Amino acid sequence: MRLSSLLVFLGLVGHLPAAEKKEQPMTPGGVYRAHDMQRPRPQVISPPGFSTHEKAGSPPSDAKILFDGKDLSHWKREPRKDSGTGDDKPQWKVENGYMEIVGRSGSIRTRDTFKGDGHLHLEWATPATVAGNGQGRGNSGVFIGGFPEIQVLDSYQNDTYPDGQASGLYSHYPPMVNASRKPGEWQTYDIFFERAKPGAKAKLTVIHNGIVVHFQREFDSIAQEGDLMLQDHLNPVRFRNIWLRPLRVDSDKAGLLTPAKAAIEIKKSPGSAPLKIIRIKTMTAQMKYDQNEFVVRPGEAVKVIFENGDDLPHNIVFCQPGTDTAAMALKQMENVEAALKRNWVPDDKRVWLHSKMLNPHEEEALTFTAPEKAGDYPFVCTFPGHALTMNGKMKVLPLGDGLKDLKFALYQGAWKSLPDFSKLKPHREGMVEDNLIQIKLDDYKNEFGVVFTGKLHAPRKGSYRFYITGDDGVRLLVDGKNIVEFDGIHPAGDIKEGSAQLEEGLHDFRLEYFQAGGDIAVFAAWKGSHFDITPLSKWTPKGWEKGAKPKQKKDFDPIPLVVKNEPVIYRNFIAGAGNRGIAVGYPGGISVAWSAEQMNLALIWRGAFMDASKHWNSRGGGYQAPLGYDVLSPSQGQPFAILATPEAAWPEKQERAPGYAWKGYRLDTSRHPTFLYEWNGLKVADRCAAAPNQLQRTLKIDGQVPANMWLRIASGKIEAKDGGFLIDAGKLNLEGRAFENKLRITAAGARIVGGNLLLPITGSEVSVTYSWPQ
Repeated sequence: MRLSSLLVFLGLVGHLPAAEKKEQPMTPGGVYRAHDMQRPRPQVISPPGFSTHEKAGSPPSDAKILFDGKDLSHWKREPRKDSGTGDDKPQWKVENGYMEIVGRSGSIRTRDTFKGDGHLHLEWATPATVAGNGQGRGNSGVFIGGFPEIQVLDSYQNDTYPDGQASGLYSHYPPMVNASRKPGEWQTYDIFFERAKPGAKAKLTVIHNGIVVHFQREFDSIAQEGDLMLQDHLNPVRFRNIWLRPLRVDSDKAGLLTPAKAAIEIKKSPGSAPLKIIRIKTMTAQMKYDQNEFVVRPGEAVKVIFENGDDLPHNIVFCQPGTDTAAMALKQMENVEAALKRNWVPDDKRVWLHSKMLNPHEEEALTFTAPEKAGDYPFVCTFPGHALTMNGKMKVLPLGDGLKDLKFALYQGAWKSLPDFSKLKPHREGMVEDNLIQIKLDDYKNEFGVVFTGKLHAPRKGSYRFYITGDDGVRLLVDGKNIVEFDGIHPAGDIKEGSAQLEEGLHDFRLEYFQAGGDIAVFAAWKGSHFDITPLSKWTPKGWEKGAKPKQKKDFDPIPLVVKNEPVIYRNFIAGAGNRGIAVGYPGGISVAWSAEQMNLALIWRGAFMDASKHWNSRGGGYQAPLGYDVLSPSQGQPFAILATPEAAWPEKQERAPGYAWKGYRLDTSRHPTFLYEWNGLKVADRCAAAPNQLQRTLKIDGQVPANMWLRIASGKIEAKDGGFLIDAGKLNLEGRAFENKLRITAAGARIVGGNLLLPITGSEVSVTYSWPQ
C-alpha cells in the first residue's frame, strides 16, 4: 500500500477495519491467549491421603511437614507463666503417631517462620472421657503469626460463648456452624491464610471437618511472616498430621518453586482479589489522555477502564520499562499493510497489555495483575502520529517498611499545645500491637498525651518525606530532629509534610501527640524514592494516598478548540509564531500558525488544534504550543527579500519584519482566511488550504514585482529528491515538547542556495506544497 493511500484512509475513514484473522481472546493478565499451548503447566503434585481414626493420611507432595507423628524436632517450647524453667525443648508427649499436651509444660512454637500465604492442615482430638464444661473442656488453640487464635475446644453438646467455641476466631468471630465431632474423635482443620496485599487486608478461611466455617475473614494485620503456635491450656488435647503448603492464589505462579523469569513478570490472573479501578479517558481534540501517570502496587489486581471520548480512533498500549514508545509506534510505518491488519498494535515483545483500537466514544476494560517488579511502565497510543503526545506511565511502587519495636508512653495532662514530654513522668507504658501507631485507651477520652517510639528502616541513602495530621497536636521526629509538626488544638485537617535526608539503616522514630477534647485521631506516614506513601498509623484520613495537598494549582483545566466542518481561528501568544500569532485549524486535521509580526507561515502540524486554557483570563500567561503532533517550522523571519545575488545573506530576523505592513485577513464563504499585508509597494494575499497529509499555500502578488525578489520557503539541510525537496529544518522545541521538524516541499522553480530553499518571484502568483516525508 502506498503511503498516500494510507493517509487518505487515516484522514477520511472514521472506523477501522476488523483484523482478517480471528484470534483467540486474551486471558486475564494480558500475557496469554486462550488455549495457548506455550502457557506454563501447573506443577504436578501428589494429593493428600485420607485419614481414618486409626491412622493419619499422607501429606501432599509439596507440603512442608511440621509433625509426622515421630518427634517434635520442628518445634520449640514456649513457657507459660506457671511452667518451670528449662531449655526450649518441648515437653509434650509423643506416641502412636500423635502429640499430646502435658499441662503446664508450656505451649509449643515452630522453629521456622513462614512468609506469604499458606494452607495449614492439622488434626486434633479432645479427651474421650469428658471432664469439665465450657472453656474448661478440651481447650487449646492454633496461632498463626499475624492472625487471631483459632480455638480448639470440645464443643460437642458443650455450651460456651460463640466466639470461643471450636473453630471460632477467638474474641473476633464465631464459626458459621458448629461442625464438631464427639469427644475422642479426630477432627480436622484446613486453614487458608492470605497475608495483606497493597490495597487489600489479610484474610482467613477455615474449614472444620470439611465444612467452611469462616470464609475470607478480613483483618488489619500487616504481618508478612509468622510462625505457628499450639497452646497449652492445661487440657490433654492431641494433635497429628500437621503440614503447611504454599497457597497458590493464582494459577500462573509456581508454589514452592522459583518461577521462570520472563521478560516481564505479569502472568498472574487477579482472580477474586480486590480490584484497583483506574479510569483513563482520551481528551476531546487534544491528543492526550486525561491522566499521564498512575500508581499501583506490585502484584495488585488492577482494572483499567479506557474510554475514548475523542472523535478519532485511539488505543492504549502498555510496555516494559525503558521502551521508547514513540520509536516503537513509528516503526510500524515500515510495513503499513501489516500494521493495519493488527489495528496498529505493534508486533513487539515489549508490549505486554493493550486495548483494541477504539472507535470514537467506545470503551474497554482491561483487567490484569500489576508486575511484581517495581518500575515505570510506559503506556501509549500507537495510532499513527499519536505517540508523541498520547503517552504516560504506570508506576509500580511497593509500600515501604513499617515501624519496628513500637512502644507507647501515656501521659496525663490538660494542654493547649504539645508539652515537653521529657520533663513528664509516664502514667503507663507498653508495646504497641501490630507496630502501628494507634490510640486504644478505653479509660481515657480527653486530656492525655502519648509518645510513640520505635525504629524505622531506611532501605537506602536519600531523601524521605514524612506526613502527619491529628486531632489534636502532633509532632514527628527522626533521630531526634523535628521533621514536621501540627501543633495546637484543632480537628484532623490537611495533611502536613516534611522531609529528611537519611542514611541506609535503622533510625530512631518518635511521634508525640496530645488530646485535649473531642475526636481522637492521629496519622503518620512516610515515602521514599522507591516506595509509595506508607501509613505508619492504624487510622488514615480520607485522601491520605496523595499526601499533602499542593500549595497551588499550576495548570488550568484544558479548553480544547475543536475543529469540525469549518476552519477555527485562534489569535494569541503562540509558541513558534510570536506575540501576534494566528492559528488556523482546518477540517481534516491539518493546522497552521501564521505570524502577523513576520508576515509569514510559522508552523504547520497534524492532529489536535489548540488548548485555550492558558489564555482564558485577561491576556493569559505565556505562549501556548500546538496540541497536535509532527509540528513543522519551515523557516523563520520575513518571507520576501531583494538580494543582489541568490548567495547573498538573508536578512536577519527582527522582532517585526521591517518594511512590512499588516492589513488583516478576510474570510471566504467557507471561512478560510486569507492573510493580507503590504511590502515594497506590493499587496500580498497569503492563503492556505488543507488536503490529506499536506498543506497547499498560494501567495498572490498585486503590483510591479521588483528585480531580484526572492521567497524563502525553508531553511536547514536540504536535498532535492523525486521532483521535490526534503528538508531537515533542525529540532524544534516548543514549551518543553520536541519535534523532528522534517518536511517535504514541492514548488516549481525553487532552488537550493546554501542552507536555504529559495524561489525567484517573477509573476503574480506562487504555489507551495508542504507535506510530511514517508
